[in-house]
Formats: sequence, C-alpha cells, structure tokens
Amino acid sequence: MSLRINKDNIFFILPEDRYSVSNRIDGYMVNDFTLYVKAKVNYDEIPIDKECYMFSRNGMHSGISIYKDVDENLHAVFNWWVTDKKGENHFKSVTRKIEEECVDGYNEYIIICDDTQKEMNCYFNNEFVGNISYKKFEKQKYENTFYWFGCGSMMCPEEHRHIGDFNFDSAFVLNKAIDKIEVDDIIENYKTEYTYELFDGLRKLNFSYPLRKHFAFFCDFNQTTRYKVWDMTFSGNYPQIYIENNIYF
Repeated sequence: MSLRINKDNIFFILPEDRYSVSNRIDGYMVNDFTLYVKAKVNYDEIPIDKECYMFSRNGMHSGISIYKDVDENLHAVFNWWVTDKKGENHFKSVTRKIEEECVDGYNEYIIICDDTQKEMNCYFNNEFVGNISYKKFEKQKYENTFYWFGCGSMMCPEEHRHIGDFNFDSAFVLNKAIDKIEVDDIIENYKTEYTYELFDGLRKLNFSYPLRKHFAFFCDFNQTTRYKVWDMTFSGNYPQIYIENNIYF
C-alpha cells in the first residue's frame, strides 16, 4: 500500500549527517539534479484557492505543489525561487492542469535541472510541461534545509506550511541531471536490474549500479513502518514522520 501524508502525518528527511551513519544530502539539489515523485492527490481534501506542497525544500518553499482553482480544477505547479543581480527574489513556475481522468490516479511529477544551462525541464507523467529558465538569475540553493513530503515546511507559522493531502508511492532525488528516458528506465527496472532484496521485500541498490552514489534518497512509500519510509540507498537518509518539537530521534 502507498503512504497517506496529510496534516496528521507529515514526513521529512533531515539534511545532515546523523550519528555518523548517514550521508549529508543538503546540497544534492544545489547544482544539477533530478527529482521524481509518484503520488495521488486526495482531491476532496485539497482546499480551494490554496497552494498545497507535495514536495518542497523549505525557506522560500520550492518544489512541486498542487492548486485547486475556484472552478475546482486541480493544477500541478512546478516552481523555484531565484535571485536577480540586485539580490531581489522572484518566483518562477510552470503549471499543468490535471485532467479529470488523472485526478483519482497516481501521477508522476519530474523536474530535471541543468544548472549549466540554467533551466529546469518539468514533466507530468509522459508529457513535457514546460521549462523554468533562470539564465539571468541564480536559483535558491537550499543548503542546510529539509526535504519535505506533503507540505512546504513545518518549521514556520501555520499559514505558511501549505499542507496537502496525498498518497505517495515512490520518490527519489539525484544530484545529477539525467534524461527523461533514463528516469523511465529507473522506475521500470529498479526492482529487477538495479536493486536486490535484503529481506521481506525490502530492496537495496546494487553496489555496481553507476547512479548509486548520486541518490540523495530513493524511497518506496509502500515499504513503511509507523515512523519511517524505506530508503533503497541504505544511506540513512529516509523520510521520517514529523513530530512537533522533536525532529531528531
């Protein structure tokens, strides 16, 4: 089963080394990166005219959000904050309406960032949605910030948390820009070619897999306990449940 994430069940990944057993991953989206999320929006729980984040880096929140307009249509918003030469901040985004036939299903959301070209290519399922160009800007780096699932951040006042209601299937971040066809290959073949089973269906990336060291995390939200999600990189960077005033445990 997938994992439902909502106001009572928010998950996040710490950016830093914990107990000298996890990798520091706060900088994995600083330059080139590939972000993949497969999730279902729980339509009836999304408020009208309010942005709800499916995935974000916190501060001035950037990532993938969902918006329900006044006509009750859903939209996927791929977004990032950038800074101009004067130091002023700007919000860059591309939006894709989610058709009725996709509303009740699991959809794939992808951002591929080529920092050399200063652009982010965004995809909804197999469709290219648009390009976020920041050629005259610098994108926000989000070093030393968390990876959030189901909200913009919980480390801020409630009105800025942008909490949504989703069922998550899988997600990964690479500190490398790969082609869309390579993303498809990972999803189609990781269970048969790029991982092996440790026990009870829990899988781990093969040591010989060339992309293994580029993953910040690679998570199967169908493999969970009450407190954390299974991470196939086995690097200690797993999504854990958010507990108010206790993020380290």
